[in-house]
Formats: sequence, structure tokens, C-alpha cells
Amino acid sequence: MSLVRLATAFYALLGLLAWGWAWAFDAPLFGDKPPTPLGIAQGFVVGLVIVALCHLMHRMSSHAREASRVMAEFFGPIGVGTAIWLALISGFAEEIAFRGALWPQLELVGTSLFFAILHVIPHRKLALYPVFAFFAGLALGLLRQETGSVWPAVAAHVTVNALNLTWLGATQRKGERMGTPPPAPEPPPPPPAEPRLYSPSDVDLESYPMTVWRYDLRVEPTGTDRQTLPDCLLHENLALFRHVPRDTVCRELAEGRFFFAASFLEPLPGFAADVAAISAYLFEPVLGIEVAERYSDEETTDDVRAWKVVALRGDWVKVPLLVDDREHGRFGIDPDHEDTEVVAAHWHQYPRWFQDGMRFKYPRLREL
Repeated sequence: MSLVRLATAFYALLGLLAWGWAWAFDAPLFGDKPPTPLGIAQGFVVGLVIVALCHLMHRMSSHAREASRVMAEFFGPIGVGTAIWLALISGFAEEIAFRGALWPQLELVGTSLFFAILHVIPHRKLALYPVFAFFAGLALGLLRQETGSVWPAVAAHVTVNALNLTWLGATQRKGERMGTPPPAPEPPPPPPAEPRLYSPSDVDLESYPMTVWRYDLRVEPTGTDRQTLPDCLLHENLALFRHVPRDTVCRELAEGRFFFAASFLEPLPGFAADVAAISAYLFEPVLGIEVAERYSDEETTDDVRAWKVVALRGDWVKVPLLVDDREHGRFGIDPDHEDTEVVAAHWHQYPRWFQDGMRFKYPRLREL
């Protein structure tokens, strides 16, 4: 049975049980008072505040980020329509059950505890989820208590579930489309490898013309990210660790600055995926630069191609950069100077967050 059918059947049963309980004990299923526009608006505001707190915890706590990953993998790449349907049926059924049928007997604290018990999930990384559910239940119960109606709590609950499920589904869809590798809980260390680093003194004259691949990655975490990011990367199997020891990367991130700059005789596999993996634990974007430089001899470059890897929350795109020919075999690259013609030609292949950033940066792209 699919997730949607299973959830629909479960919440239909919960709703029927709530109705039966309310009929048997003469409980007000929808509250003591009719809903008001102000009460519904308060419900939406409370829902938005809870969502904001969820994302704040995701930013500040590695445990919250791991919990989000587990939840995203459970729900999979669900679409917006599915997320809204699940939010509607869960928010309605749970509220008429907890803030409706059970309210006269259990009231605020009792319904919040029962609500938390319902959200116990047998997974180590979701052990604290019932604690979050308890405090969310208190917020929803206060709405019921202050307004006298269940409907503001329904509005808040549906808002929380709709926005969070949409975000979890989008995270999974973007990860699959853009090639972000699924996280491994405790991957083994990467096998040792001898990178073919480029050095002009090690290249025979007969090897020219040749292409050199250059990579640049800079990550400067601040605040609590200086602690949480190294902790999270201890469980990642980055290709970068084949060239820079894991301990060195984590130590430099803890100090607030990690720079990686190297040149190779072939493309560096996994570079974009590594940038995306690092960005999954941060709120701000992470940028990496890839340059393919063709040498006609030891000192002269006759062609250069450059790309910028932009990653946000585990999603990444690879954008071509404009290269400035500065004469005498020298080229200039500005990481902030994207090739907007190529971007415009492939506009619909980019995720929404990248499109929004490009529209803000280049007003002429706002028409796309």
C-alpha cells in the first residue's frame, strides 16, 4: 500500500474514532465556539512560527539535521499536491481528536502528552521528535483554549505539515535530479589514492598541448556551524578526503576557515557532490570553482573554460563563467560573472532557489 493510501486510511480511522468518542461522551468535536477570522489568522501565524523554529533547529543542531534527513528519506520525493493532502488529513484528524474529542477529559497538558506519544517513532535519530511534538501540542492547545474553537489549531497544524512536507519532498526531488548522493550513516574511510597533481616541472615537453583542471573551494563557517559542521562531516564519505585528510578538514572548519586549491591532470570526480554535501549542513550557499585550462606550452594558455558550483541545502547546480582574455596567453576569471546567455538558455533546468538568486542579481533575467 502506498504512503498516501496508508495515511488516508489511518487518519480516516482516527477521525471516526474521534467522532465516536465525542458522540459517546458528549464532547464538542470542533470546540465550544464557532471559528472567527481573527482566530484562523492566529492559527496561520502560530503555524508559521513553528515552521520557523523547525528551520532554526535545523540550522543550529546536527541532531535536527539528521532527523530531517531520516524524515525526508521516509516520505521520499513527494510533490506539493501530495504534501498538501497529507497535511490536510493529518492536521484535521489529529486536531479534532486531541483538541476536540479528548479535550474535556485531558485538557491542555494531557492532550499534549498524548499527542507526543502518538508521535513516538522507533528510530534512534528521531528519539527527540516526541519532545518537539509535545511543545507543538502545547502551542496548538493554547490556540484551542484561547479561541474556544478547534479550527485555529487545525489551520496551524495544516500550515506546519504542508510547509515542512513540501520542503522535505523538494529536498529529496532536488537530490535525485541534481545527483546529490544519499547520505551514509557511518561510511568507511575512502581508500587511499595517489592524486595526479599537476606540476610543470613533472611534465615532459612532448605532453603539450595539455589540459589542467584546477579546483578551488572555500568554506568559512561561523557561530555554531564551526562545531556542528565538522561533527556532521565525520559521517560523510567525501571524495575530497582522498586529497586532504578528514581530520585536517574538520580541524580547519572548526577554526572557521577551510581552503582547498589544487590542480590535476584530469577532472576531479565528486567535486560538485562534495560541495553539495557540505552545504546540506549550512543555511548559506557554498561555492566551488572548476577551471579547465589548456596549455600550449609550459607558460602559455590558449583556452580556458570555467564553472561555478553553487550548492544550497544539499542541492547543487553547475554554472558556466565568462572568461576574460587578457592577451599573451593569460585569462581572467571572475566567480561573480556568470555566462547569463547559457543560464537563460537552460533556465527551466535550474531549481527555483537558483533562479530567484539570478533574478535578483541580473534584472534582465526577471522576464524569464
